[in-house]
Amino acid sequence: MAARSIMTRTMRSALAALALFAAAPGAALAAGWHYYDPECPISLGGKSMKFVAMQPKRNIDRVCDALGDVGSTVIALDAPDPELREMLWDIRVLRDSGRPDGEENIEADTVFKLPPEKYRNGMVNFDYSFAAADKYILLVRVKSDDGAREYVGRHHFTVGLLDNADLYAYAGFGLFVAAVGGGFAYVKLRKRKSAASA
Repeated sequence: MAARSIMTRTMRSALAALALFAAAPGAALAAGWHYYDPECPISLGGKSMKFVAMQPKRNIDRVCDALGDVGSTVIALDAPDPELREMLWDIRVLRDSGRPDGEENIEADTVFKLPPEKYRNGMVNFDYSFAAADKYILLVRVKSDDGAREYVGRHHFTVGLLDNADLYAYAGFGLFVAAVGGGFAYVKLRKRKSAASA
């Protein structure tokens, strides 16, 4: 009877810990990623823009670096600097081929591009459906009408790949399951030994 009581308490504790562990990544994500955050800056030399991406058909999380899955994605850019609003924006999504920044084969690596245009309100958003899980680069080139001034920025991100936080969560969960399974096996073994000696 005492062994059954210990086992029941152990099982309840394990289930409670499992529930807390399962909720923790979502709670941490919710605590750190508010609706208008993150503000992911793209450096354009002496200027900057804000980048944010989300997959509204899946959830409303806005992300900087790691989109959870392939498929329809909204990418938004915001440039509060008045000078940038008077310039032509060339915006592309490139497949990250692993070359150093500035040495990409831009035409070959481009998977999506917007026609060069001025965005006088300083904002643009566009939809793109990523077909393959991979690493990508958002390339932004902003140029004055006479070509005398140009600002270039890149933002690296992944689509459909596990990031370090996911890997740590899965590894932690695996260790937790192994510990709980080991605890149950230990209790069962002790129960058998005590029954055999009685």
